[in-house]
Amino acid sequence: MRDLIAAFSAAARDQMKAAGWRKRAGDIFTYDLGNGYLAWLGLNTSTKRHPLWVNPVMGVRCDPLERLLDEWLVDRSRGIGCTVRRSIGYLTPANSFLELEVETVEDATPAAERLRTLVEAYGMPFARDLADDERFEIALRDFRLVANVSYSPFHHVAFLFLRGRREEAQQVIERDLAEYETNDGALEYLYRAFVQQLVTRFEDSPSR
Repeated sequence: MRDLIAAFSAAARDQMKAAGWRKRAGDIFTYDLGNGYLAWLGLNTSTKRHPLWVNPVMGVRCDPLERLLDEWLVDRSRGIGCTVRRSIGYLTPANSFLELEVETVEDATPAAERLRTLVEAYGMPFARDLADDERFEIALRDFRLVANVSYSPFHHVAFLFLRGRREEAQQVIERDLAEYETNDGALEYLYRAFVQQLVTRFEDSPSR
């Protein structure tokens, strides 16, 4: 299995770098879309049994937001994370789970070429569409696109503070607190503490 993993990793790196992507730690690649947004590609691998299966996940990373969340949400995994993402198979016309199969070392390059094709045909249009403040904000509340729905309100309100939209943020906070009070008292406590950190951090920032 190690030879399959190594062969596919090398082939994927070559293909994605040739397409302008930057290799990050682990099986993650990013592509700069401008205005603080990065297209994000993560390769989830199933290595317990032969053959090697790879599930490509496409996402959009708002870099300032992710850095803020990494700083304050202690249960987040470190590294180049991505809040808004989707398994690439669900971006294709088939709209179904998709994995790349690598049965032999010779399969690595064709699988990596297919990966690049999928990313260019379906992943990048998805990423470019969401690399926009209005559409990204909507995505932050879409349960299909966020890894942890319970923390979606944290991400949303932080995004509003980052963009200087304090009045809107206050309305969202009031709505979220009402929801937490009804459904999750533990998260309500964490949310209140998180909001207070945001208020302190951005108290001197201009609002619009």
